[in-house]
Amino acid sequence: KKSIQLNPKIPEANTNLGNLYSLLGQNDKSIKYHKLAISGDPEYFYTYLNIANVYISIGRFLDAKKYLETAIEKKPNFSFAHRLISRITKYNKNNLHLKQMNELYNKIKTKDGINKMNLAFALGKAHEDINNFDKSFNYYKEGNLINRSKIHFSILDERNYFDEIKKTYNKDIFNKYKNYGIFSNSPIFIVGMPRSGTTLVEQILASHSEVFGADEVIFLPKVINKYFAAEKINLSIQGVIDFKKENLKKMAEEYIFLMKKLSRNSKRFTDKLPANFLNIGLIKLILPNAKIIHCQRDPKDNIFSIFKNYFPNKKISFDSDLNETVEYYNLYSDLMKFWNFALPNFIFNIKYEDLINDTKNNVTKLLDFCNLKWDNNCLKFYNNKRPIKTASDTQVRNKIYNTSINHWKNYQKYLNKYYDKLNV
Repeated sequence: KKSIQLNPKIPEANTNLGNLYSLLGQNDKSIKYHKLAISGDPEYFYTYLNIANVYISIGRFLDAKKYLETAIEKKPNFSFAHRLISRITKYNKNNLHLKQMNELYNKIKTKDGINKMNLAFALGKAHEDINNFDKSFNYYKEGNLINRSKIHFSILDERNYFDEIKKTYNKDIFNKYKNYGIFSNSPIFIVGMPRSGTTLVEQILASHSEVFGADEVIFLPKVINKYFAAEKINLSIQGVIDFKKENLKKMAEEYIFLMKKLSRNSKRFTDKLPANFLNIGLIKLILPNAKIIHCQRDPKDNIFSIFKNYFPNKKISFDSDLNETVEYYNLYSDLMKFWNFALPNFIFNIKYEDLINDTKNNVTKLLDFCNLKWDNNCLKFYNNKRPIKTASDTQVRNKIYNTSINHWKNYQKYLNKYYDKLNV
């Protein structure tokens, strides 16, 4: 704001302020400042990408496409814009954008990793649309190889972390800290693997008149990091390190404060950070009346959907190597069995395929578990204009469809050797 005050036409500050307003869900203000950035400097092509992201999050895909095409006119090799267009385009063999991406991809030198990667994911999606699954898989594989080279990830570290969680959250811990949280029934946590149907479940619940959908918020990890060194949380609760019981209540109060502020004091709200499946034990300690919705999907569809989607914020680091994704899925599946056994009736497990094939019945069960009355709007979730900022932002604007079920079979010959290692 200070920068804009000094120079109202500065594009970087205007579009960055637009991005911040988007994060706060204030999309009208976000669009306003992105447009100010464009009027201040029409050649600053990043602004067109930023405003397109806002329009995609609120389901205005034609507006998004217009800005992305303008960005590419100004900078033809702007690979971020190409990848974003691919996500909102249904391709055919004669699509001009597909030809443009092919030409650009072949021109890019191998060392130009980011641009090559963005175009590889975009071309994988385009060739999937035209049922050229061999080319599609090769592009997805290329994009993931480049992405993996930029990620620091150790499956051994993950294995140790999952083991530590299971050692920590035993019956003694839950008895010892039974009454140290707060008994708010406002939070509904939606957890699971990425691409497992969490966005669809949240969109259904957020269509209820009493529920605010907060999307993927990092408030719980933020509060955890404040009260524990991130790698010591489980040791702390075990009592190996000094642990103050009153911190459980403080954590809960801070989390509720942040969520109430974001949700404009809504009666109920959803927190759809999938990785909170790691924190179910802690949620039970600090918010024992919270509701946990665990979304499950056929593991083969789930894993391939992770592989073919690029996650730019790198909160997900097991997504680029199929061996690692399969092993991480095994760890997740085993941990969810542990939670369901340790905390009976605390978790509602819902299968994506059941929700698709028998929607009304499963929505009824979902609302019952959350102690919510029936609301017909939950079946018309596709009409909900709330902003969505996940990889499912395009899908949940549509009515229920089943084309994602068994989609992995189109790539079966490439995937079987990895899926042989699944333990589920």
